[in-house]
Amino acid sequence: MKSIDPLQGKRVLITRAKSQVEGFIRKIEESGGVAISAPLLQIEANDSNEAEIATILNKLEDYHCIVFTSANGVIHFKHYLDNYHISYDSLQHLIAASVGRKTSEKMKEIGLEVSIVPEEFVAEKLAESISTNLHTNAKILVIRGNLARPTLVTELQNKGYEVTDLVVYKTVHNVSEAKKLHSHIVNDEIDYITFTSSSTVDSFMKVLNQEELHHHLKKLTFICIGPITNDTLKGYGFIGFMPQNYTIDDMVQLMIELEDN
Repeated sequence: MKSIDPLQGKRVLITRAKSQVEGFIRKIEESGGVAISAPLLQIEANDSNEAEIATILNKLEDYHCIVFTSANGVIHFKHYLDNYHISYDSLQHLIAASVGRKTSEKMKEIGLEVSIVPEEFVAEKLAESISTNLHTNAKILVIRGNLARPTLVTELQNKGYEVTDLVVYKTVHNVSEAKKLHSHIVNDEIDYITFTSSSTVDSFMKVLNQEELHHHLKKLTFICIGPITNDTLKGYGFIGFMPQNYTIDDMVQLMIELEDN
């Protein structure tokens, strides 16, 4: 008989940004686990790029397609639309593309119905999906953060599209938060470490991949949201597990399955 609390007592470190952890914590606790939040990244509006953002938002009619690579991109794009009093109706002529389900749901808040979503939630697959649904002389607006891989933009440009790459938010490494994890690692107080982006892996390893901690880290189970994040972790010499679908729900389910085995 399976436990009603399959993660009972297991301590799960969440490294994603503070604004994104509430749902993750709830799902871990509902499964009996203990969530330890250490937001290694801070998400901020890219106000240093505000002039370019304002110019592009006032010329949305020039574009045929808009692409979002994350829910954070939608949140900060909406922030700028609201700040400049630009109606969501100005987006209605655009073909909307999204990297995945969570981002698509967020896009509904600005009146966008997503018509292009890849089967696999990675940039390369999104570029393929767009190319099969959009004529090659289309102008595409890609909304992303400063640490997002430029792969999508490059792939679309290679396919002949005119692409505007608009960075609406920036991700800042929170080194002070990472240092607080030192005692947890040394005292073996964590069972699972979860990574939801390559940048969280980099931030974690920048502070905690030290010789004195290495044997402690080797005892832990790493859960990565997708293949790009997992490849980044491998680059530091650690092996991670990855769910079949790239969502936090599936990350929690994967931990449950690992406990059952």
